[in-house]
Amino acid sequence: MTEARLFTIVREEDATGVSGTGRVLDGVIFHTGQVVVCWRSAFGSITIFENWDAFAGVHLKAHPENRTKIMFAAGKNDEGVQ
Repeated sequence: MTEARLFTIVREEDATGVSGTGRVLDGVIFHTGQVVVCWRSAFGSITIFENWDAFAGVHLKAHPENRTKIMFAAGKNDEGVQ
């Protein structure tokens, strides 16, 4: 069984004007593959995704102009998450 992986998302731009720039969310990838994220806004909403691809499709691939960086707790940048 794999360990949970903590990550944060940092955006250089915000194409939609909703989440802002800088560190915008924190998340975890569980051993099941499910991804849970908490937005770092005043509301702090939490969202659950079935897997990394579902999360990435909505929040990473949809707006490449945001120049989003994925920072894992170990300090590793890794966009090829399985």
